[in-house]
Amino acid sequence: MEFRSPFQFERGTLFELLCESYAGLLEAKPAWAATYRERWRHFDDFVFDHPDSIGRLLVSCIDDRPLGFVSWDPRRLPQEGRIGQNCIVPSQRGHGYGSLQIRQAVAILTAQGARRIVVDTDSHAFFALARQMYLSCGFTEVSHTPSEDFGGMELVRYEYVMGYR
Repeated sequence: MEFRSPFQFERGTLFELLCESYAGLLEAKPAWAATYRERWRHFDDFVFDHPDSIGRLLVSCIDDRPLGFVSWDPRRLPQEGRIGQNCIVPSQRGHGYGSLQIRQAVAILTAQGARRIVVDTDSHAFFALARQMYLSCGFTEVSHTPSEDFGGMELVRYEYVMGYR
């Protein structure tokens, strides 16, 4: 697997990766599908419209074909780095690519001096594998917080603290 800049791909690639990666969630929460897609389209547009403002993002590829991506926000460094979107298309799951993406983001944030790295996911069953992956990558589950986004899902926060692993 190799990591590439999102700007090596056409606008819409990130949106398509998100839609494919989260198709199971869209099926599980059909009332929220349009809201998810709207936010993902906005995310994709923002990345391409404001390349210097988005934070950082790497697209994961096998044989020149994008299979997912990871994004992170360095604005709170050195106190905290934040992992944002992290997705792998279903046909490529189970090969460790998601863990490789997370480990790459952790390495980059660590090299930039992050004291801790946080990531939020959801308590919905769809995200069970993601929650396991964060734990296997050295993150610790630290909180559950109710959220009004997307129908009252509960956010699960994980932290990776430097020097405590």
